[in-house]
Amino acid sequence: MIRKLSEEKEKAFFDQHSGIVHGVLKKLGVSRNHSDYDDFVQQGLLKLVEAYETFPKDLEQAEYLYQFTGFAYTKVRWKMLDLLRKQQRKWESEMPWPEDLVKQQPDTHLPFEQAYQEMDLLKEMLPLLTKNEQAYLLDTVVTRLSVTEIAKKQGVSRKTVYQWKKRVAEKLAHFLLILKD
Repeated sequence: MIRKLSEEKEKAFFDQHSGIVHGVLKKLGVSRNHSDYDDFVQQGLLKLVEAYETFPKDLEQAEYLYQFTGFAYTKVRWKMLDLLRKQQRKWESEMPWPEDLVKQQPDTHLPFEQAYQEMDLLKEMLPLLTKNEQAYLLDTVVTRLSVTEIAKKQGVSRKTVYQWKKRVAEKLAHFLLILKD
């Protein structure tokens, strides 16, 4: 059964059922301080409306209202779990800024301003790359390893390292304009 949430019933519906979304988020440990909390609430409300529209029983009957609450809770919870998993995969694929990067930097005696600019530029580049491409860039620029050394360190073939190099060059091509200045 597919029904539509009319504008007349919308306010009453959200007043009565929006707590489901907040309850799911609380149960999953997503606090109001979370950077994506508002986005999660919006996605949850959309899923709540979808649950309303697809609930198979007549919601005008009070006996089915309790069943709807469980149905909606489950739908919203599954949606939130999917969003949290996607976010977790994204965080895992992004390599964090190395804490000991300064220790790894070769002693090149660059003027302070130039070294600072290069580190700042590197910080802008890293988020644009995958985890493997980030590792390649750091190994090449910071520790100044050769392709063979990188392949050995990362446990991959030299061909793979060359593929990373090509993708890094493609993704960071727009930085050439900055570097030429």
